[in-house]
Amino acid sequence: MGVITISRQIGSEGTFIAKRVAEQLGLSFVDKEDIEKVMYAYGFSAFDEVYNNKPSFWQRFDQHRMLTVDFLLTAMRAFAKVGDVVLLGRGGFGLFQGYTDILNIRLKAPLELRVQRKQKEYGTTEEAARKALLEQELVRTSFVQSDLQFNQNDASLFDLVIDTGIVPPETAALWIADAYQQLVKHPRLDAKRSRADLDVDGVLLKLVRTMLGSEEG
Repeated sequence: MGVITISRQIGSEGTFIAKRVAEQLGLSFVDKEDIEKVMYAYGFSAFDEVYNNKPSFWQRFDQHRMLTVDFLLTAMRAFAKVGDVVLLGRGGFGLFQGYTDILNIRLKAPLELRVQRKQKEYGTTEEAARKALLEQELVRTSFVQSDLQFNQNDASLFDLVIDTGIVPPETAALWIADAYQQLVKHPRLDAKRSRADLDVDGVLLKLVRTMLGSEEG
């Protein structure tokens, strides 16, 4: 039992790979929508506004924004505590550094390939696809670096970095699944914490378990 976090550049096929890994390993796939459900249940209805917009100077010091980001991390800890999940995005790699049973993955690809993929996905022009991709990436990077204080460009924070411009997405999913199975068999020796050490409110934990259909244990 463990956790996989997947950080990805837009257009690197991260969603496809994360879902494929979850399917191959029999894990639950958790993304933004799942986390939103938990946050809405606790009254954080402005999560979309916080996550999908680059904060201004003053917004970075806005109390509501800080509370929302803080609860986002709390919700992610709850998902990790339950275990057997693939957590897509939301800076999970930074939150779960130094755990014996959590695998952190980074997916990337050349910009031109990512633009081509998005152009094909949305059936738009190359110019429109590039503009949308760069804008979305700026917002995501700002959220992770400004709000969460994590650096997704630091390769040392990941156990495996895969370029899907070189490695086909299907192969990348197999590599990640194999790395996870190896971690489960041989927990990392340079870490002192495990998922079991995560301190999560019991009510929140019960809600997440119910969402994932997980037995308490």
